Amino acid sequence: MNENEQFLYEKEGMYKWEDWCRELDLLNCNGEHEWEYRYHIGETGRENLFSQCTRCGKKGEVGCLKHSTVPNFKEKIKLGEINKYDLKLLNEKSPTFEKYNAYRNLKLQESLNIEKANRTEFYNQYIKSDKWKAIRLKVLKRDNNICQACLEAPAQDVHHITYANIGDELMYELISVCRDCHFNRIHKHRK
Repeated sequence: MNENEQFLYEKEGMYKWEDWCRELDLLNCNGEHEWEYRYHIGETGRENLFSQCTRCGKKGEVGCLKHSTVPNFKEKIKLGEINKYDLKLLNEKSPTFEKYNAYRNLKLQESLNIEKANRTEFYNQYIKSDKWKAIRLKVLKRDNNICQACLEAPAQDVHHITYANIGDELMYELISVCRDCHFNRIHKHRK
């Protein structure tokens, strides 16, 4: 991530593709591209003509240009009057889908981390509440204080089968379990 992409990443919110490209253009070139004709040798060995911004590496909107756009195009390449298309500059500065997707994935992960932290905080507060303590006692009583996982040990915990309705659980979403089953069987992946 270059410094301009980092700057956009640190801004609040998430840009759509078109807005991200426009913002990078403004940061890279202040909205004023310096276009120059450049050539690129394609996979077939054919020399293609493009316009490229010398500051940010962006390709001109038109795409591949006709050779007749530049008189004596091939001769000027041989004489070094037309520079080769700068892929390094393009990859460093210009917006690409790969860079945008990396930016977007970082933003989404950041958002998920914040959401998870908020859920965890809510859960930790809820488990301490009088409402939860009353529900917990109802579930233990309903299950006769017997672990519903092994049907042998005395239940000490109440496990959420789903967290979809946390704070407003339906009773069938909760089961009584012993500590051994709760942490060594149900939540064994958390070790």
